[in-house]
Amino acid sequence: MTPSVPKYSAVADALVDRIRAGIYKPGDLLDSEPELTRQFGVSRHTVRAALRALYEKGLVIGQRGRGTVVQATAVNPRYRHACNSIEDVLQYAATTPRQVVARRRLVVDEALADWLGCAPGYSWWEVHTTRRQDTAGPVVASSQIWVPDAFGDAINDIEATDEPLFVAIERRFGCTFAQIRQTLSVASASAREATDLGVDEGAPVMCVERRFVDERGGLLEVSRSVHPAQGFRYETSLRRVIGT
Repeated sequence: MTPSVPKYSAVADALVDRIRAGIYKPGDLLDSEPELTRQFGVSRHTVRAALRALYEKGLVIGQRGRGTVVQATAVNPRYRHACNSIEDVLQYAATTPRQVVARRRLVVDEALADWLGCAPGYSWWEVHTTRRQDTAGPVVASSQIWVPDAFGDAINDIEATDEPLFVAIERRFGCTFAQIRQTLSVASASAREATDLGVDEGAPVMCVERRFVDERGGLLEVSRSVHPAQGFRYETSLRRVIGT
């Protein structure tokens, strides 16, 4: 290993060479962390960093109780989405082409109202969209978006742009959102989501729910987006507030 190359990177490159040479085939287990530590003369921390690099390339996946399993022989980078600020949400929208698949006006029943966090019996718009990693790339998000009927005209604005719907609502109606309430969970893909993402119905997906509220706590938009579990990484950061 040359001094100019990080140790973990050199280990990762060596393992990639082994995978491409067929020493490790798809479905095979890589050697254990202790064995790789011994083979390369590095720390377990370095080995774990190397395995993380292979995971990010889409070559391996960790399986609880088994170890690290070879998944592919060609690099297929996993899609990352960092969301640490509202600006990150806007950047994500700007870099992932969106398609509006369907939209409909509906009267919110009690079950949907309970989930949305609003009163039942009112009209809302429901919009079904998908986003791709790039123009010709795979679908990385299947989304359902709900907005109160009063903001329905903003839906027309997003047909010709990739800007988020909440931005169109702000611009068109002069509303100002004050907070995004975000929930992350693991869910099972519905039939529609499975079709969008190219996975089996019921497959595990990463689910991101967002509620956009104004200064008074009123809902401007509610969205539910799901992402393929194996090809998507969602990043956040936490900051300590000092001196409060």
